[in-house]
Amino acid sequence: MALPTQKYSDCQNKFDARKYLEVYYGVDPLTQQIDEESQLTLAFLVKVFSSGAIQGDSMIEIGSGPVLHHILSACDRFKSIYLTDYLDVNLQEIDKWLKGSKDAFDWTPYLKYVCEVEGNRSTPKDKVLRIKNKVKLMRCDVTKSNPLEPHTLPQTDCVIAAGCLICACKTLDAFSNALKNIASLIRRGGHVIIIDYLGASYYLIGDAKMNLLSINENIVKREIIDAGFEIDEFKVENDVSIPRETFDCKQVFFLLAHRI
Repeated sequence: MALPTQKYSDCQNKFDARKYLEVYYGVDPLTQQIDEESQLTLAFLVKVFSSGAIQGDSMIEIGSGPVLHHILSACDRFKSIYLTDYLDVNLQEIDKWLKGSKDAFDWTPYLKYVCEVEGNRSTPKDKVLRIKNKVKLMRCDVTKSNPLEPHTLPQTDCVIAAGCLICACKTLDAFSNALKNIASLIRRGGHVIIIDYLGASYYLIGDAKMNLLSINENIVKREIIDAGFEIDEFKVENDVSIPRETFDCKQVFFLLAHRI
């Protein structure tokens, strides 16, 4: 799961990026196996990018949080990748990894898993080098008409928003506007990939409770079409082993659409 970005005034104080990584992305030290939800997410992204149909000069992840596993397949398909987030602490965690800091979070199990799903056409070391050469970090606020303000970029080939929107948006109107803001970043014919949660209202990091916007499948489909996209794929996973005591998620959805 990637639920690190939330535009509430207390989020800067509440959000512990490192604890979030340890709670939701830590692996069993003996098996080194990643969780079921991450496996589903990575398998979906491998499928999306493996054909080579979605590629180009640039890709932007909006609200990446402190994680980088969403770009492990995309790193082979784009010349430049921009990881963006509202919280400085999240970008700082990624920056530690990019710079090879000793206290950076270890993404090796995720790299190995993606390489295996891809048929081992690349090694984890290959992907690390590509990511470090291609990734740039930027602040973002998806509720603004230009989410990258004060910066601008040429319209991109692809945007990923994973677990960002239900955190950043307080209302359905804000959710609708955020999708339109994302659309403005994408060239016509370019793609958006959204991975998020249905029916969720909060998640916990230790004692800190982060509120979420509860949405359903009909809302997502209606608003993505209204934002100027055509849906290519919409997939819902019902039986995902997410601990209910820390996150009241009902379903996970995976959406691929292109801008028309």
